[in-house]
Formats: sequence, C-alpha cells, structure tokens
Amino acid sequence: MIRTIAIAIVLLSFSAHHALADISDSPWMLSADITIPADQKAQVTMGPPGCPVIMVNREAWHIKSKKVVQTIQEGWEIGDYRCLSANGKYFAAFEGGRYDRGKDINVWNLVTGEIVATLPGKPGSTYPVMKIMYNRYLLAAPNTGKTLTIWDVEQDKKVRDVLVRTEDIEEGQLAVSPDGKYLALCEGDKVSVLTLADGRYVGNLAAPLQDPTGSTTWTLGATGVEDLEFAPDGQEMAALYSGSGLQRLIVWNGRGQIIEDIPLKIPYGRLNAYSLSWLPDQRGWVVDGNVIDRKTKKTTVQFKRPPNDTDEIAVLDTYFLMGRFGEDAEQITMIGLPWEEIERSLGAMDSVENAIIGPGVKFSLYVYMRGQRSESIDKARGVVGDAIVARMGADKMIYSPDQEIYIRFNAEPASAQFQYGQLKLELLMKGSDEPIWEHAITYQRSSGFLKGLDEGEITDSSARMVAQAISQVQIPYFRPSTSDFLPLPLVVQ
Repeated sequence: MIRTIAIAIVLLSFSAHHALADISDSPWMLSADITIPADQKAQVTMGPPGCPVIMVNREAWHIKSKKVVQTIQEGWEIGDYRCLSANGKYFAAFEGGRYDRGKDINVWNLVTGEIVATLPGKPGSTYPVMKIMYNRYLLAAPNTGKTLTIWDVEQDKKVRDVLVRTEDIEEGQLAVSPDGKYLALCEGDKVSVLTLADGRYVGNLAAPLQDPTGSTTWTLGATGVEDLEFAPDGQEMAALYSGSGLQRLIVWNGRGQIIEDIPLKIPYGRLNAYSLSWLPDQRGWVVDGNVIDRKTKKTTVQFKRPPNDTDEIAVLDTYFLMGRFGEDAEQITMIGLPWEEIERSLGAMDSVENAIIGPGVKFSLYVYMRGQRSESIDKARGVVGDAIVARMGADKMIYSPDQEIYIRFNAEPASAQFQYGQLKLELLMKGSDEPIWEHAITYQRSSGFLKGLDEGEITDSSARMVAQAISQVQIPYFRPSTSDFLPLPLVVQ
C-alpha cells in the first residue's frame, strides 16, 4: 500500500476501502509515494493544476515517473520570479532578485534543456508576475510602467504589448483566465478585467465591504489582495484579502458580483501570492494548506506546514496535492484527499449522538489565570471567556456549566523558550488532563497579556488582542464518538 494512504490509516483509523474509494480513480495514484528533496532554501516552482513537472532549484522532476528528467546548466541565473507552462514543457525565470532591475527573462525547453527564448529586461524594472498561456505565450508584467509584454517563446519574439492603468504590479495581483482570453489585475482601489486580445477593459469586480457584518458601507481597495486566481472554468474569480484585522476569501461570479465572502482562520503572516488554489471541480479551495469545502464554507482538511514555508501547494486534481507537509518537512510529497470520508463526516456531524464535540453539543469553560485576582485580571478573564463562547458558538456549540467536555484557557508558566509563559486553548474531557486538542496563541499576541498577568494588571488592549486571536483559531468543529467518521477539520501532521 502506498505511503500516503498508509499514513492516513495510522493517523485516522479508517478503512483502506473507504480511503481508496475516490482516490483510486485518480491518474496520479501510482505516483503517490514520490519524495523530492527540497529544504526551506530550495527554489520551488509549481505549475498550473495538473502540470506534470515540478522545478526544484535547477532540476525538473517528472511527477508520474518520480525522477529528474532535466537539469538546467550552471551559469544561468534563476531568480526570484519563475513559472511553468501547464504541459510542463517550458520553464521561464527572471535572471535576478527583487532588487536586480533590468535583468532578462529566459525560457527553457525542459525536453531539450536548451534556452529557446529571452525576453530583454526593462531598465529599472523587475518582473514579479509571469504566466505562460496556451503552453506557448509568456505574459510578463513589470513592476514599473503601464505596459505588459506577450512573448512567443517558440518564435522568440514579441507578439504585442498590453496597456494597463497601473504602474505598480505585485505578485499575486494579476491573473489570466485558463483559456487565455481575460486578464484580471489590481489597480489601486479596484480589480479590473480586460480582454488580452485587444486590451479592452470589460469591467471591475465589486469591492467587498470592510465589515460585512456591520452597517457601514466602506469598501476594501485592491491593495489588500494577497492572491488572485480564476476558477478552472474561467467563469469565477477568487481572491485572498489580508490586513486591517481580517483575512477573507472573496469569490465573484462572471458578472463581477460577490457570491462568497468566507472568513479565514489562518495565522497572520501566512498568506502570500502563492497561497490560493482552486480545486479542479470548483468544489472548494486550498488556502495555505487549508482545504475549504465550498458547500459548508468550512476547512475540512488542514495540513501542518513548516512555519516559514511560503511555497505553493500544487493541485494535481481533485484528490491529490503536492507540497511540503509536516512542520519539519524538508521534502515535497504527495497527499490524497479522502473526499468520500470527508463528506460522510460532514453529513454526520449534525447528529449530536455522533459527536464528542460538534454542532448542538454543550461544553463548559475554565479560564485559568494562575490563581491571580485583581479588577483588571477579572475583567480580562471575562473578555477571554466571552471570546471563547463566541468562537465556539460560530460552529453552533453551546456553552453550559458542568459538562463532560470543556475548553480550558491555560496560562502556562515561564520557561527558557517563553519568558512570560504561554497561552493555550485546550479541549478536554472531564476526569482527564490530557487534551484532545490544543492550540498555542502566538507569543506576539500573548506576551503583553502574560506580562500583565505577572504584574497583576492586564491592559484592555492586551485582553482585546488575545480575544481577537481566539476569534481566529481553527477550533475542531466535529470530533466523532466512534471511528466510523473523521474528525473535522482533519489535521494531517
């Protein structure tokens, strides 16, 4: 049995028959034991969904054959900005880094290993965005000026320039539709859409409200967009917004109207220009290792990743992903998504008899503050307790005293690693001190709170910061009482 599925069985204790029910239909199944060495310093380039090749530094790995099929010769600079064609034949790379202006873009044929095209650099510019369309035409967007260039890599000549209305194009803020007909890009306070054939503007996407739950009509500009991607059928668009106390996934239909606005429970600093991918059948999205189900708007699978990993997760098809999986991972591996089991568990979680914790389940609360008492500490205890109740309530769980299941807010003591200690949320069963689940609030968010706890005076701002951190935690929303169903989100270590 392949390593990927074996790991799933060990961690989750569900049957091989169910695990393989959908995954076995994938054309990537026989390649699922691939391992590609790639530490945190490696240059990793993933292609569009289904691309058969991954570039790691100078090596082109063919996924299905699980081996290096081409190596770029030394002497050629492979810089910070790179892309692959959908068929894996062409690899384009800017020669320099973020501050090396005026450098060229080289394109290699990965079958022959030869450079087949060179797009001359633009003085004073880098090229933070590159896309290869129709497996032939390179779209290169400089970070200065208002002109994009389309280059025929087979003829090694310029096809045309495309004029846009922005001089500041950044990574993640430009996307091309899968059929190569439309271009979407961030222009100041809006996301514009134009046709690539003639550069004609066809409209703007509706701007999301800053606070969709409030009464104000203030909207977000396009500067908050971290990543922008067309759907596989080109009829929808999705973007990650980050900043100003929020992280959201916004989805527009073909008329530019917002049809999804999903809050994200992802730590700040994780989102970047390579964080967002659509699943091929548009059943959801992958956002920095979080698989979000479109129907329920919930994170169904969560992959642990290295803390500083900013590389993309490749979507091969509905069932298989490739990336660094595991907090200490120094290799790229493939992991399967057991959709049949996920959907069965989503269907079961609304029945309280199936759940240790889930919608409709009652829980108790214990806020531990090291035995400290003062007016400000008691006030902070109330703020924290309210935040936990609200966060659990968002997943339809109900606070009630003296229940078998409870959430503990734990202020752990100081240690060599944490000067003031550490704040944790823990899910426990009465009679046991072994957490079913736990989450450490980041030191940046908790240090002021802990220092104030030591001094007997917790400021309102420190309490609010911890409460905000609690509101953004991905707390388990379903823990089944039997092994017939998966816990959700399914956390892959």
